Amino acid sequence: MAILRTYAEVQELDPTEVEQQLIDACRAGEPCELAWDVPTEPSVKRTIRADILRYLILGGCEKCPVDGRGVYLSGGYITGMLNLSFGTAKGATQFRHCYFDSQFDAIQTCFEMLILSDSILKGFNAQGAEVKGNVFLRSVTATATLDLNGVTIGGQLACEGAKLKAIKGKAFNAQGAVIKSHVFLSSLTATATVALHSATIGGQLVCDGARITAAGDYAISAANARISGGVFLHPRVQKQKDNIETPFYATGEVRFNGATLGGVYAQQITLVATSTGQTLSLGGAIVNGAVRLDGCDSTGEILLAGSRISGRLTCERIKISNEKGHAFNGQAMRVEHSFVWKKIEHTSGGVSLNGAHVAELNDDPDNWPKTGDLFLDGFTYDRIKGTVSTSPARMGWLESGSFFNREFRPQPYFQYAKFLRETGHDGEARRVLETAEGLLRQDRRRRWRDPRDTPGLNDLQWHWKKLVTWADEYSIDPSLKWVIGYGHAPFRVIHTMTSLIGLCWILTAITWHLGQFAPNSAVIQVSHGWEVEQEQDNPAKTWSKTGGGVDWESFSAFAYAMDVVIPIINFGQTEAWAPSTTRGRWGWWLWWTKWFFGLAGWIVTALGAAAITGIIRRE
Repeated sequence: MAILRTYAEVQELDPTEVEQQLIDACRAGEPCELAWDVPTEPSVKRTIRADILRYLILGGCEKCPVDGRGVYLSGGYITGMLNLSFGTAKGATQFRHCYFDSQFDAIQTCFEMLILSDSILKGFNAQGAEVKGNVFLRSVTATATLDLNGVTIGGQLACEGAKLKAIKGKAFNAQGAVIKSHVFLSSLTATATVALHSATIGGQLVCDGARITAAGDYAISAANARISGGVFLHPRVQKQKDNIETPFYATGEVRFNGATLGGVYAQQITLVATSTGQTLSLGGAIVNGAVRLDGCDSTGEILLAGSRISGRLTCERIKISNEKGHAFNGQAMRVEHSFVWKKIEHTSGGVSLNGAHVAELNDDPDNWPKTGDLFLDGFTYDRIKGTVSTSPARMGWLESGSFFNREFRPQPYFQYAKFLRETGHDGEARRVLETAEGLLRQDRRRRWRDPRDTPGLNDLQWHWKKLVTWADEYSIDPSLKWVIGYGHAPFRVIHTMTSLIGLCWILTAITWHLGQFAPNSAVIQVSHGWEVEQEQDNPAKTWSKTGGGVDWESFSAFAYAMDVVIPIINFGQTEAWAPSTTRGRWGWWLWWTKWFFGLAGWIVTALGAAAITGIIRRE
């Protein structure tokens, strides 16, 4: 490549007619419009050598000064390598519908404005370049990397409709770039990574209708980027083609880990993970706005772990699946507004909200995955929108999210109970805590039975543990549950006590009616008056109304039942009367069952007292 510095050197190259036409147009500050299509091969009427073009872009010389409006070429075929590195372009540098048969280098070059729209490039390297105005690469076709690494652009960067066909490396590289306005990648197609790592964008990043099929790890790599406006991943509507929508599609991770963003708005997009396993990644990102995933189809992991979202997080009408891990990972994320989770189609992969916090949960409880794929340990929220209840769907949601590797994690129940109490639903809260306590005790028995949790036990110890767990499962646990709700329903003891009294009352009344009661006194039982009444059908009843029994304690079946069941009250009935074991089977049965009723009464009373005083209540 010859470096031309004077007009005389240019004349020594014997400019062709079309090259002279370009020279004259540049001197006059007019566009050189050879054609409005891209040439496919060199021709006399459209071929321009890169040496002459470089001379003109850099301003020409005193004898051939280029007008301040710069170089404008349309339809040219540029031969040779165009190298503007470390130079300063005069005026705007504009190429439209041009074909570059070799690499275009502009390393550390200063431009007023740069336009390469509708052109075909073998490769473009503008690392560290500075452009005071806009950069337009609309509908560019490039077979190697478009490299804008570290570039500074005072206006916008527009690559709408670009076709980037890099075989190796990155298709588009703007790592560390500083773009003062928007970046438009709408309808872009790329076969390799679009890199915006650590870039600073003063406006929006618009990728509507882009299609990136990256062969490597990342479709878009924008980790640690700073994007003041939103990131838009919407369909592109082509009005000239009857309003046909072209959705955003990416094979490879769309990565914004650690980035600071003005918002993320994804609608009707398709994401397919490659080697990283992630599809859309906002791990550790700070989003000063909303994140909206509407109508998205993700095959891989949507990663929001550790992100901070100041607006609303919306997941609605999305399809998520991942055969190798989480389908949605929101561990330790913080959402300062609503978290919407509705109309979700989940086929595989976990959904994790472990340690996350949202201001408001707006969900459909039926849309969450089942046990084994949902993780809610440590998930907190200030409120839940909609109906607050212990409905089967909500309780199913809690249970599904409370197990990890078969181990029960009660925090989701405690969090929901806390929310219910704060909103005045104390009864519902107690029911939630009761359910949690039952699952805790069930998990404790499972761990006791599992040899892996208690290795080294001998046969005697092992059988003893089995006996203890059996007793707890079939005796202690049911008693605690049905009598006092594990301490969370202490006044349920009244129902239990009433049932015991009622059952004992019925049995007592039948036994008395059949004449199978006797005074509970040895002296009276050998007295003449009692012996006289033995021929009666109901001697106890007759005796108590006549003769020596008139002044004896009057019998009451109800009072007798209360005397048997309630240990802390003495009505005197059990001291005065006793069922006879020899007068019939009902007396025999009552005599033996009153021990059961007495013991049950003691247990129920003790449990009730403990629950009411808070000794065995879990907060």
